[in-house]
Formats: sequence, C-alpha cells, structure tokens
Amino acid sequence: MEVSQHDISAGLSILCLGRTDRVEFRELLPSLEAWGTVLAAATVAEATDRLDPMSFSPDLIVVAQSYPDEFSATRIEPLRRQWPLTRMIALLGAWCEGETRTGNAWPGAVRVFWHQWASRCALELSRMLKGRASIWSLPSTASAQERCLALARRTETCDTGDVAIVTRQFDVYEWLAEACRRRGYQPHWGRPRDERPVRSPKFILLDAAREPAEDLALARRLRSGANAPMVVLTDFPRCRDRDRFLAAGARAVLSRPFFWDDLFHHFTAE
Repeated sequence: MEVSQHDISAGLSILCLGRTDRVEFRELLPSLEAWGTVLAAATVAEATDRLDPMSFSPDLIVVAQSYPDEFSATRIEPLRRQWPLTRMIALLGAWCEGETRTGNAWPGAVRVFWHQWASRCALELSRMLKGRASIWSLPSTASAQERCLALARRTETCDTGDVAIVTRQFDVYEWLAEACRRRGYQPHWGRPRDERPVRSPKFILLDAAREPAEDLALARRLRSGANAPMVVLTDFPRCRDRDRFLAAGARAVLSRPFFWDDLFHHFTAE
C-alpha cells in the first residue's frame, strides 16, 4: 500500500498506521481527516522509509491493530525513537478485547477500542486543536490512573430533557440515572415489556443484555414509537452487531465499560 496524504488547510499532523480497509476501522481515516493532515501507511517500514522527519512531525500517532501483537512493541519502537514525545494511540480491533491476557499491550500508549473511536476521537482531537486539556496530549509517561484523574477534572456539559432508560435491571437503571441527573437530564425507567416506556423522550438509552434478535426487535419498536436519538449499551459488540443496531435506528452502540463523556457525546452529536 502506498503512503497516502490527505491535507486540509490547518490542523493537527497525524500519522496513521495499519489496515484501514478493515470493516472495524472504516471510520478511522475520515474521522482523522476532519482534524488535520493525515499520513497513512500500512506498516511501520513504509512510514519510516517514506516519511521525512525533518518535514513531518506528528502531533499524534494512531496505530490500528486488528489482532494482538500485529504491531509488537519491538516493531513500533522505531516510531518511538523517531518521535519520542508524540502520543501514541493503540486503536484495537474486534479481536483485541483480550489483548492484555493473550498479547503484549504497548507501554505508554492510550488504548481505544474500535467501538469507542467515534466519540473519543471527536472529543480529544477537538480539545487538542483548540489548545485545551486533552488526555491524548498528556506526556507519554502518564499512567492510566493519571489519565483518568485528568478526565475526572473536566467540566461537565449539562443539558435538559427526559431520558428513557430501557433496561430489565433496576440497578442498571440507577447508575445510568444518576449520571443523567448530574448532566441535567431527567431519567425515567422503562422496562422492555412496556408498550411505550416513556412518552416523548428527548433521548433513549437501551441496555441490550439479552438475545441479539430480541434486543434488535426492541430497538426497532422503541425507535418506531419515539422520534428520539437512541444509544445502545452492550458488551463487546462485533461489527455486525453494531451495524444491525444502527440499521434498527440507533445513533451509536457503546460497550461497557465506557467513559461518561463518550456516552453524552452522542446525546449532543448531530
């Protein structure tokens, strides 16, 4: 694959590595191009052979890893030596959920799963471009705990409106409801068997915790009964799972655990 370059007039400089033609990474290049100049290469060798470090110094390196150890720590070491202060993002594909057990996670990298990418990219790159605090702009030596502390210090953006939280479990409703209240929303518990869980909600949160066919049917029913954006919460979705929920009317599909910023980003996204 040739190294490709996508320019816009101003913004961040980003180096993107990996198989961006894979289905789980189909949003990667378009999402990066919205924020600056993107240089894309399939392998580290292409990047180091073709890029001139004197004329291109990335603000961010994104490595799309399809399976554990596709890019080993040894393989990406030349990038660290060439740009030691640049933050590296490990974008993990659908087969990398167990990477910390079956592979070797790179030290000093921020790990983002493919289904987290859309919200995380928009939030962090917009902050970097505006010169505001971003966990992606912290030093590469910052630990995961330090990144979480930096995230917790952010000022929450509040809104108003009713949120229908559709779940079979009241304890799941309770912790989602508390987060919604902190953001200014008014939560309401809707159980799947209810014909219309909440009348005219502003947003819908669907806890998809049963059989996929049953949850998909529920998602379609909720969207047909309410003209409101819907976010589906599930566990380790595959690409086909996300696509089916999107086709059923969901705005986004998030996997637990998730950051609150990721969830509420989809409430305000167009």
